[in-house]
Amino acid sequence: MRIHKGGHEIVTMEDWHKWAPPKKKDLHWKDDRSAKELARSWVGSPPPAPPGELRTLLEATFGSGIVFEEGKPECIIRLDEFKGEQRNCDLVILCTRESQRIVINIEAKADESFGDSTVGDYYDRTLKTKSNVPKRIKQISTALFGRQPDQGIRRLRYQLLHSAAAALIEAINQQADVAVFLVHEFHSPNLDPIKLEQNMSDWVAFVRAFPALATATVQKNQILGPISVPGYSPERKPIPLYLGHLVTEVQSKA
Repeated sequence: MRIHKGGHEIVTMEDWHKWAPPKKKDLHWKDDRSAKELARSWVGSPPPAPPGELRTLLEATFGSGIVFEEGKPECIIRLDEFKGEQRNCDLVILCTRESQRIVINIEAKADESFGDSTVGDYYDRTLKTKSNVPKRIKQISTALFGRQPDQGIRRLRYQLLHSAAAALIEAINQQADVAVFLVHEFHSPNLDPIKLEQNMSDWVAFVRAFPALATATVQKNQILGPISVPGYSPERKPIPLYLGHLVTEVQSKA
């Protein structure tokens, strides 16, 4: 498979750090943190290849014979026509299986949170400003849930909505048949168990906000779906959305 950013080929960890560093660069490029461990899982042993546990999880859902074609780390996806920052995805993957095209938006985590804001907090904080955030939240909420933000949606982590929306939009951009939003956690002995528990709680709340998954058993190392959501492209059949969670156990480098 090919991993690249801005025309630059990424084959090694050094390439990834040079051409697709995390937003805060060396501050976040550390052993046991999500940015570096995500890179290690794909290019730690060149040539680039998907982590074995990810392939296993995907094949359990979509069947064998998946071909990993392209990876784009630190991929910026435009969510809408509004000005301001768009979605900066940790890694977007394009796969094929037979005639089916699959887009996967991967959000990498160690014990970093899903952002500081809930949907409601962010909406209220920006409502009386010139920000386009309230309009964007309404648009994302309608695309994912078919309704404006109610109390249930307001309690969700905004980053999770942002990322799921990006998966759908990139699937449209790539003329894909399926969109997958996958949280890939990298666990090591030095992580904060309280933060990990909070992240899992936030993930469960997000998954169960979809009516089709309201009573789902949500756990690690699973992909749930497909979910039929209103989406962003009314002129075509909605793209099925899958929600995934994967944990990789990382050996401490200390």
